[in-house]
Amino acid sequence: MTASGTAEAIGFVLANLTLFAAIIGLVVSGLIWGRGTRQLAQLHGSSGRSYSRHWGTRVFTSCLILSAVIAWLATDRTAPAVLFGQAALRTLGAAALIGGMLHSRARVLRLMAHVDRVVAGHYSPVAGQDPAWPLSPTPTSEDWNAGQWDPDVLRDIEARPLRDKT
Repeated sequence: MTASGTAEAIGFVLANLTLFAAIIGLVVSGLIWGRGTRQLAQLHGSSGRSYSRHWGTRVFTSCLILSAVIAWLATDRTAPAVLFGQAALRTLGAAALIGGMLHSRARVLRLMAHVDRVVAGHYSPVAGQDPAWPLSPTPTSEDWNAGQWDPDVLRDIEARPLRDKT
């Protein structure tokens, strides 16, 4: 075996190890993201499965399989059309995976905003929701009374004279 043959063999092994590490990283990050999404949705009163599974994973998987099929069926795997087709499919799959994740994230944010709105009894401007806010835009003297809206501040204000005497 010549030096160039050895270098090619080492490059092939390194490329396969990189691909293997990338696949493992993708699976692990997908599992962690899915688990976190499910837990966040469940904390806000919804079943988490519908939020962690999205169309992007199906499109991504389909694009990768189709890319492998194109390479398997091609007579010349190094032809520019084959390589461009594979690259285009992989790029489309990656874009779908990112788009599906962002879509799922937006759904979870809408769920959280809806729960916050129902619990607080008003519309919160979180996540691009309806900006209707029931508070008056003009401050009143009651708005400046910290003891009225924060019990901890009220307790602190009431305890100050006792603290200052000691």
